[in-house]
Order: sequence, then structure tokens, then C-alpha cells
Amino acid sequence: MKVLRIPCFILLLLLVFSLCNSNAVSSRCRDWTSQIDAIDQNADAQHWSAAADGLETLYRDWTDCQTWFHVVIEHKEIDTAEALLQRCRVLCQEEDDVEFRASLSDLRAQLMLLDEMERVSIKNIL
Repeated sequence: MKVLRIPCFILLLLLVFSLCNSNAVSSRCRDWTSQIDAIDQNADAQHWSAAADGLETLYRDWTDCQTWFHVVIEHKEIDTAEALLQRCRVLCQEEDDVEFRASLSDLRAQLMLLDEMERVSIKNIL
């Protein structure tokens, strides 16, 4: 039985790390989705400067997590979210309501995908 202690301890550490990572990614994605909802409301009300400020705040939060995200999430999915975020920033500057809100919707969906990918579930385990 002593032989199994170290492998069991390592597996337990990996499980704890996975659960903490899942919780952290979910929390960040929920926060960002809330920020996107506020940005969307500002764009709907034609408050483009407030929408741009919200996007800058979102972008700063996003860049703060990049090192960690690149360790735990597939780069392709992160790159897609980054491209959508940059597209939203450009469309907000142009005040293109239809395209901007469509891109915000795509960004929201991408963040929900990131959250789902890191969630501890039977679908992700199998």
C-alpha cells in the first residue's frame, strides 16, 4: 500500500487543480459575459463612448489572464476569442451597430465555449 501513496497523492493534486481551474475559468467567463451585456446595452442606447470604455476594461481583464489561459486552454479557442474581441473594438470605434452587436454575440458565445471546455463534466472527461 505504501507504493500507492505517492501516485494517489499526485492524482488528488491534479483533481484539486482541475476543480480550481474550472471554477476560476467559469468565474472569469461569467464576469466577462456580464461586462458584454453592459456593453451591449450601451450600444443599444447609442452610448458608444461608454461601450468603448467597457470594451477597454474587458480587454485589460482579458489580457491579464492570457498567460494562465495559454497554459490551460487550447490556443485556437483563445485566439478566436481574441480576434472577436479585437473586431468588437474596431466596430465600436466605427459605431457600426448591427455588425458590432453581432460580433458581441459571437464573443459571448466564444466565452461560453471556453467556460464549457474547462468545466469538469463527464462530457469533457470522456
